Amino acid sequence: MIRSIALVSALCLSAAVAGAQTPPRFLYPAPAADTFVVTQDVQYGASAETALKMDVFRPKGAATAPALIFFNRAAGADRRHPFYLGWAQTTASKGVVAILPDLRNGSEAQDFTLLVPYLTQHASELGIDPNAIAVYAGSGNVFTAFPTVEDPKMSAIKAAVMYYGSAQVKEFRRDLPVLYVRAGLDRPEVNQAITAIATRAVSDNAPITLLNHPTGYHAFEMRNDDEATRAIIDQTISFVKQATAASYQAALRIGLQEATAAGLIQAGNFAEAAKTYASLVASRPDEPTLRLAYGEALLGDKQFETACTEFEKLKGKGLGYRDLGLPAARACMQKGDPEAAIAWLRSIPQRFLPPSVAKEPVFASIQERPDFQALFQPR
Repeated sequence: MIRSIALVSALCLSAAVAGAQTPPRFLYPAPAADTFVVTQDVQYGASAETALKMDVFRPKGAATAPALIFFNRAAGADRRHPFYLGWAQTTASKGVVAILPDLRNGSEAQDFTLLVPYLTQHASELGIDPNAIAVYAGSGNVFTAFPTVEDPKMSAIKAAVMYYGSAQVKEFRRDLPVLYVRAGLDRPEVNQAITAIATRAVSDNAPITLLNHPTGYHAFEMRNDDEATRAIIDQTISFVKQATAASYQAALRIGLQEATAAGLIQAGNFAEAAKTYASLVASRPDEPTLRLAYGEALLGDKQFETACTEFEKLKGKGLGYRDLGLPAARACMQKGDPEAAIAWLRSIPQRFLPPSVAKEPVFASIQERPDFQALFQPR
């Protein structure tokens, strides 16, 4: 299904170009020629059949800058289609090196694995910050590009931009910020797939940003000549700069283990989450919110006694009454200590105690007790 959607997306882009009344162009004001420098046909690799080349668009006067690779199944003159030429010129004029590479149809992932190390190894001569490389892919190209950049082995790629296309992504990198751009007037099945992918990424606690262009058609950069489209383009380039910045990347690395643990919780992998949180708590024992998350992971993993003990340590640590009291009550109840469970529920002010708790199966054995029922009676 996803493969067919990707192919439909590619065909939509082709149709938008072929059916235009005027020659296709990138709908953004052309930058001044003196704002960027172009070096064409830089060879980055070779196959048995052909040399693999790229065009490099650099910001004028910049010693080094972030780089944005345009992942497009094209080679030779095809890589200079007005769509990508416009993107590259605009990107370079705004302070980001744009790379238009040969990525042969059917071998694009293989070619890409040659391109990335070439860029890092020749970064100084290309004017690229080797620690600030991002990727753009649109339409049918997303099908191959998205899972490629999400591969943990692609650690040289620090950010990604995916436009109006879908893919099968097995696992999301939590160190790869992604801007996922949706064209609101695209085909329903395409947008449904995008929404599903973005939802799963958020559930996995991956750093993904969904940017919706509600009045945009598929390939809106060539179809919607308006300020809304130009704003999306500006936001895209700003995202690349921010997401590849050293300070932003450092923040991702620092929080990576905790972000991973939170993602494991959302995925229902409580055993691994508990192990990860245990390591974090050992290194940061005085952080109540962290220890609360550890207790919730233990509860999910059915380590009820240990969870109950962890929650007990958090009394008087300034956590929300309900945030602490509900999981603590559930843990202690399942440990076999109904008195402790009721005491935890009693610690929650009634206005914060959801009435639905009275019907939770975990408390079924004490639901007829007067002291339990009293918790939910008007006071």
